[in-house]
Amino acid sequence: MITTRQFKASDGLVLSCVDYGGEGLPPMLLVHGGAAHARWWDFVGPAFTDRYHVLALDQRGHGESPWTKEWTYGTRQYVADLVAVIDGWDLGRPVLVGHSMGGHTVMAYTVDHSEKLRAMIVIDSPASYPQEAVEALRKIGEKPSRPYETLEDAIANFRTNPPQNMAKPEILQYVARLSFRRDEQGKWGHKMDRRTLIREPISVTKSLSRITCPALYIRAGSSVMALGVTQKIAASIPECRHTHVPDSFHHVMIDNPTGLIGVMNEFLNQLS
Repeated sequence: MITTRQFKASDGLVLSCVDYGGEGLPPMLLVHGGAAHARWWDFVGPAFTDRYHVLALDQRGHGESPWTKEWTYGTRQYVADLVAVIDGWDLGRPVLVGHSMGGHTVMAYTVDHSEKLRAMIVIDSPASYPQEAVEALRKIGEKPSRPYETLEDAIANFRTNPPQNMAKPEILQYVARLSFRRDEQGKWGHKMDRRTLIREPISVTKSLSRITCPALYIRAGSSVMALGVTQKIAASIPECRHTHVPDSFHHVMIDNPTGLIGVMNEFLNQLS
């Protein structure tokens, strides 16, 4: 049974967190990517509750977590939130898992906090963002969100970013249905604060050697990043394996959840 918990962020913001179960077991914390939310993990998280207490965080400005009054959506804020959440709970050292922007945040966190983790898993995430990508996202983030008359209209217009995906229609519709909320005027809009697309990323390319916990880098089968780039990220981390999930574009957890569970299990089975 899926429940919801709340954790206090670095600046007092109260973040929403999905709890898939497994209380009393070692924790696993799942961190979604940009423009996504915690429920993207619904097809992956429950598979690990026999061995882990599995939680999925809604990062600030995403999902059920609140928007901020002023813009505070840089990597430094996301990392500070992880520090506050993990230091503030009484669950112990987690396996920390992040996808895309969430994986970038996870790497930036782990550079300075490896000792607080059992292990780190990063899924199709950059160690640094090209300036042209930052500018392209900024342009999107500065545009107003489109309102929809009905939830069905919103779902019909839902698109992943990047748009390529191999998700089954029912999975894509499931994620889309949980991505919108109704406003005071009765219109349906995205739960994500579009200002989260205005990024202020921190490059961790030169800091990856400071990650000392066991690590796994998972590349999408058809990744948006070159193979050499993801291999270099993994090679820069002392105890890191590099693998891939076939039959997936960037959004691995909805494109091929079974494949992702499989490669994660291979790694987790080797942890002491």
